Amino acid sequence: MTGGAPDALPTVSINGDTVALRYMEPGDADAVLAFARSVPKHDLMFLPTDITTVEGVNGWVDDVLLGLASVILATQAGEIIGFGAVARHEAIWMRHIANLHVVVGESRRGRGLGHRLASEGLTLAQGLGVRRVTTQMTLDQIAAMRTFRALAFVPVAVLHDQVSDTNGETYDLLLMHRDIAPGETT
Repeated sequence: MTGGAPDALPTVSINGDTVALRYMEPGDADAVLAFARSVPKHDLMFLPTDITTVEGVNGWVDDVLLGLASVILATQAGEIIGFGAVARHEAIWMRHIANLHVVVGESRRGRGLGHRLASEGLTLAQGLGVRRVTTQMTLDQIAAMRTFRALAFVPVAVLHDQVSDTNGETYDLLLMHRDIAPGETT
């Protein structure tokens, strides 16, 4: 794995279900596309790339290959059921910050998978040498807010009407962050 990430991820028990965690590889593009198309578009608004399109997924794969992003896939019986994506800022003055995005399939929510993916994402970010991890969501994503608060993320700002969906509807954006100390266990 590139970017200082550990070489292996565990198979975990999430609320009694066995879930395999692994890093995304180029051959996962079609499965990622299918998963992205299965979740509400609202859940994907914060990704820098539209992974519901072939071009977007290919761009994401390129970012992974270039070491600009790392994606942890959660799979069950070979099917993607969620992911955690960590992308370090490219701007030199923001290289100490990474963004963390977590998406879990609707039928798998409320079982702790999002928390596990976010926790693994924090560990991955620490391996990249960043000192701060940010995440963002709309104010209606209550479960996501709870998950990130449980991982010591704190609200930084609410930006009114900052996000617009494909229908032009706007939402308030909540920005949260967490600092990571070198050597800290997440």
